[in-house]
Amino acid sequence: ISRAALGKITLYTTGMEFASEMIIKAAKADLKIAEVPITYHPRIGESKLKSFPDGWRHLRFMLLYSPNFLFLIPGTVLFSLGAVLMAFFYFFSPKFIGVQLYVHPMFLFAVLIMVGYQIMFFAFFSRIYAVTHLGDKDRSIEYFFQKITLEKAGIFGLLLFLGGAALYLYIFSKWLHSGFGSLDEIKNSIVALTLVVLGIQTFFSAFMFSVLGIKER
Repeated sequence: ISRAALGKITLYTTGMEFASEMIIKAAKADLKIAEVPITYHPRIGESKLKSFPDGWRHLRFMLLYSPNFLFLIPGTVLFSLGAVLMAFFYFFSPKFIGVQLYVHPMFLFAVLIMVGYQIMFFAFFSRIYAVTHLGDKDRSIEYFFQKITLEKAGIFGLLLFLGGAALYLYIFSKWLHSGFGSLDEIKNSIVALTLVVLGIQTFFSAFMFSVLGIKER
């Protein structure tokens, strides 16, 4: 590697994944990469190579530099699947293989929404850290910080939380007017729970975005 090319990339790893980091960052920097044939001499002594641990270190590093495949895509799929199915079961009670389904699947869909939402945040966390601490460049992250501020994200999270809290108050009001009798408000309770959790996730993740957005000098 030339001195000029080395100055265009910042290398951090100290293990065998160093070679992968060099190639990945060289490709991101649009540097010219070519193979040069060399001659291997017989090894003297025992090899320190450990197939699985060293292979995993390479794979782990590449996954960390591919947050879309590791976090964003799986998170989006889980969130979207949970949201669509929850909306469907909220308005309908379909049958599956002759079995009538009611509200119980909505608990699973709520989990899919909350887990998927958090995994999507991890994608943004990793991209922000790569830009601010690992010398990576990403125009979408820069645009994100220009448009989405801590205050805006915090307010959005607060609105989600208040929406869930308002739904809980509505349920409590119905229970109060019914003389504290039995209520059929499980669906609304699940939706309220989901909104409250999403609001909390959004509010505190906004602060984490701001922390990771502080660039090192």
